[in-house]
Amino acid sequence: MNKLQRWSRVQSMVQSFWKRWSNDYITSLQQRGKWHKQCPNINVGDLVIIKENNIPPSHWMVGRIILLHPGTDGVVRVATVKTAQTTLKRPVVKLSKVPID
Repeated sequence: MNKLQRWSRVQSMVQSFWKRWSNDYITSLQQRGKWHKQCPNINVGDLVIIKENNIPPSHWMVGRIILLHPGTDGVVRVATVKTAQTTLKRPVVKLSKVPID
């Protein structure tokens, strides 16, 4: 195997890892039951990963929830997130709470 083939194989493995990580692990952090069972809302001060479709997972931003925007039913569907560079308003389905033990 020459260097170009090896580089191509390594890059393929890296892309496969990030794709599986973003689809499996991050999605498992985001699971929220619709209306079948009650799930706890995210809270102010929670650390979250902001999922973006147009950038690779290795470049997703990390932020902290600073403001919640609940609907009329009391369920939070939008949150304001402070990142290192800016403050963003994002839907909760695009946020994954970082499990801190």
